[in-house]
Amino acid sequence: MNLDLNTSEPRIMHIDLNSCFTTIEQQANRLLRNRPVGVAAYDSPRGFVLAASYPAKAKGVKLGVTNAEAKVLAPGITIMTPDPSKYREAHKRFKEILLDYTSDVSPKSIDEFVLDLSGSPVLRSGQSVEAIGLEIKQKIYARLGEAVTVNIGIATNRFLAKYAAGFDKPNGLTIITHENLISKYNGMSLVDLP
Repeated sequence: MNLDLNTSEPRIMHIDLNSCFTTIEQQANRLLRNRPVGVAAYDSPRGFVLAASYPAKAKGVKLGVTNAEAKVLAPGITIMTPDPSKYREAHKRFKEILLDYTSDVSPKSIDEFVLDLSGSPVLRSGQSVEAIGLEIKQKIYARLGEAVTVNIGIATNRFLAKYAAGFDKPNGLTIITHENLISKYNGMSLVDLP
């Protein structure tokens, strides 16, 4: 089968803050790091988890699980209520970092952005998209904190960039080009589509 693949260089970057609410809480409180943490709409047993840290996810805690279920799945889990002002501040600082690279920055949610680096002076200066992605990760670490990580997907369009950002969580960086597109799709099922 002959596919006409887009052979242009990847210039679209999708950046997703890993486990946003819990990561920001872990950055604010060192005692929560590397532990099961859930952010829930209410802290009552019938409240439900909105976000789970990676240690909580590893024990089966996920979006929609009740707080009571979360405590059974991950004994010792810390359940917290959301702190929107803290998350808005992180979003603002996150966006400021990205604007250093291009003015074409589109927020997708409080924890996700898409950048089009096509006209970026940084890219025109000869820096590769991979180097830019790694530099963004370093700036996030420096400005948002060492507990805050992101996944970055880079591709020729927004759909593929979002798909690429789903690989190697947490803290991954994946580039999809015409050369590796088929191999990336081979292991995918419909439920993997972003």
